Amino acid sequence: MGGLLIGIAAFAEVYSAIYDFAWSGDKGVFTLPALLGLSSFVVAVGVAATALALFWLAAVVESARGGRES
Repeated sequence: MGGLLIGIAAFAEVYSAIYDFAWSGDKGVFTLPALLGLSSFVVAVGVAATALALFWLAAVVESARGGRES
């Protein structure tokens, strides 16, 4: 609850500074495949591979820090 209230107060304080950006309008549709110039399949495989690699890395770090055993 406290974090929620702090976040609301912080947003209220910076809103006037970011007003123009927040209401800058429609910039069109941006997708990761379009931005990277790759097919959707290649991007999906890359995202899945990144997720698997990060899950593996998290398991290695957890094991090295004495966490639960695999």
